[in-house]
Amino acid sequence: MVRLLHPPRSVGTTVPLVSRTLSADWYCDPQVYARERDAVWRSEWLMFAPGAKLSTPGQYVAEEIAGYPVFVVVEPDGTLRGFHNVCPHRAGVIVWPGDGTAGNLVCRYHGWAFGWDGSLKSARDFGDDPGLCPAEQSLVPIHVERWRNLVFVHLGDDPAPLADEIAPFAAECAPFDMESMTYGHRLVRVLRCNWKTYADNYLEGYHVPLIHPSLNRALEMSTYRVDVPHDSYCIHRSDTRDGSPAGGAWLYRYPNLAVNVYADGMNVERIVPIGHDTTHVVYDYFATDLDRIEAMVEMSNVVLDEDQAMCEVVQRNLDAGIYRVGRLSPRHEASVGWFQGRVATAVAGSTTAAT
Repeated sequence: MVRLLHPPRSVGTTVPLVSRTLSADWYCDPQVYARERDAVWRSEWLMFAPGAKLSTPGQYVAEEIAGYPVFVVVEPDGTLRGFHNVCPHRAGVIVWPGDGTAGNLVCRYHGWAFGWDGSLKSARDFGDDPGLCPAEQSLVPIHVERWRNLVFVHLGDDPAPLADEIAPFAAECAPFDMESMTYGHRLVRVLRCNWKTYADNYLEGYHVPLIHPSLNRALEMSTYRVDVPHDSYCIHRSDTRDGSPAGGAWLYRYPNLAVNVYADGMNVERIVPIGHDTTHVVYDYFATDLDRIEAMVEMSNVVLDEDQAMCEVVQRNLDAGIYRVGRLSPRHEASVGWFQGRVATAVAGSTTAAT
């Protein structure tokens, strides 16, 4: 059962000083995850792939987002098209999960062929069936747009344009020449925890002195803060130990996108739920000099090892039935309250609409 332990809150330049957390069942109950699939994951623009993976005709990327198998492909004329990776015949896949190149769209199970617009072109060796209407057998489309060197998807029916939705976040990235950075590497981790357990952890620096010794040595933690300048994103800020600013932007866009961007490199991180208790953390690395990426990956692995160990322990404790609800630090965890409030508001709205 989902319990809203605080009222939906609106966040502008300020957030509540003290707030209660979501209750433990939000992190453990499969019914909560089922509601989030519609309320969160079909209701937001989501970063899907580096633009370099979708730059030439026939290239495709196929991934799962919160249980929705989807793919994006480049048409011969360069247009991006996106669909659910589900054949209308008997739910086969059109392209195998991962990325590659497709000369056409043909179901891998029974060979039904589709046009680049998703319409059925041929039901291979099907036989005569007067009830088979090609117009009713198309692939289910999704919305696709490109922003700078990243590709985004939206699984809902009628979203606002990506440019409008991402504008405040995009303004924070404007000083950085992201297009000059070459895509170089992907790192994927499987975490045995709810996606929000990891997101909560990402959204505060309160834990850094205790579980991230390398970051603690590099950053002046007395200056560390996470601001929420707009309801769609937050930004981490800290001086370094020598007193200088960190020199980049550490951004988190609701619900699952983190962009750590500097003058010469960028790490794009996504938190992707695979089920109510399993999460993929996906890092994509870009740099002006690809020789830098090895060091970037090494640093990410160190920090992610530390975060993964703690998040999986926290998830086991949430599952144990002892913890019910906590309090958020007004100094360090206002951004966690912002994030949890957005999820709670989305689920409440979806539940209301459904009833």
